[in-house]
Amino acid sequence: MNCPSWLRFRPLDTASDREIEGLSDVLRDCVEGGASVGFMLPLTRGKAEAFWRSASASAARGERVVLVAEEQAGAIVGTAQVIWAQFENQPHRADVAKMLVHRRARRQGIGAALLAAAERCAL
Repeated sequence: MNCPSWLRFRPLDTASDREIEGLSDVLRDCVEGGASVGFMLPLTRGKAEAFWRSASASAARGERVVLVAEEQAGAIVGTAQVIWAQFENQPHRADVAKMLVHRRARRQGIGAALLAAAERCAL
């Protein structure tokens, strides 16, 4: 399945408050829908925003890439992260983490496109 042509994918270097809100909405929606991604219900907005602020700071330090999928109007509907080697004996390795797509945006190929973008980042 091909994702919509109007969808935009990009990395975030440092996330704005609006982007933190959008990422938090996606995370909370996924957790509320039963996703097992390291958070338990109830997931507060504050806890979700703190997670994304930490991930954004890590991206700014070059430790990871935070990818977002956005609709034409700029609403974030999906995300994935590429986390570079966490141990000194694994410089060849990267982990894909928090690959999330908002429930209202699923079944359009967004998740597959995010994984492909994550793979391109890792190579």
